[in-house]
Amino acid sequence: MDRGQTMTTLFTNRSSFHTWRKSIPEHRTVGFVPTMGALHAGHVSLIEQAKAECDVVVVSIYVNALQFNSETDFTRYPRTEETDFHICTLANVDAVFAPVKSDVFPEDVVELLTPSKNAQGYEGADRPGHFAGVVTVVDRLFNLVQPSVAYFGLKDYQQVAVINDMASQLHPNIIISPCDTMREDDGLAMSSRNRFLTPSGRKSASLLNAALSKAVSLWNDGKCQSQKLIESVADDMSHDSAVEVQYVSIVRNGTMEPVHAVSENDVIIAAIVVDGVRLIDNMSFTNA
Repeated sequence: MDRGQTMTTLFTNRSSFHTWRKSIPEHRTVGFVPTMGALHAGHVSLIEQAKAECDVVVVSIYVNALQFNSETDFTRYPRTEETDFHICTLANVDAVFAPVKSDVFPEDVVELLTPSKNAQGYEGADRPGHFAGVVTVVDRLFNLVQPSVAYFGLKDYQQVAVINDMASQLHPNIIISPCDTMREDDGLAMSSRNRFLTPSGRKSASLLNAALSKAVSLWNDGKCQSQKLIESVADDMSHDSAVEVQYVSIVRNGTMEPVHAVSENDVIIAAIVVDGVRLIDNMSFTNA
């Protein structure tokens, strides 16, 4: 084994993982990357940041039924366990925790946590109950993994805001580390859903990044009224009939609070549907 290389261990049940976790000395920091599998380069970037900042890195792979709005979506979600573990091995992850449902939710009826007000609207409106499922499973995983720092991609901007709220209340000792969105060569935000796009749909979907980038450029040129910037994105997307715009909004950094006059670090968020696939993205207003 090369110097600095890590032997990755796969844990598929709660008890064996718990035994391993107890063996980690208290002074060592544990970085945690919770996932639903179908790993891609975006997840790897989270792992790399965790490895750079923590002594030990844990990746969980658990497809959480509670955050899906239909049985069809849950069933359709890609399961690529062998490939996922291989990716974690190449990334020198210390432990992959792939529990079964009874390890995470041993009770027959799960009592869902109530997410913060940041769960209202946008993804929360389109997917009722989604964020309740998200914070409930993340809370359970935090209890099992007991990380020092947990890493989440900012592509899911609203999710990060909601999880941050939950953690501040229930897990104040865990640092939530938001990480930059990773993008494909055409600018499309990396997502497990991208694999469902047709070649033409992929081309249409990539227009969103260009539209968001243009809005940020307009802001840099002095246009500060949020409505004008939102209209710019909507207008750019309207030129492609294959794109259905779900929403475009600008919110205060770290919250889902809409703003009227855009300041640095505010965030423009958007959701579109292409090929029947719902895609989300966002971009922060920063000075060029």
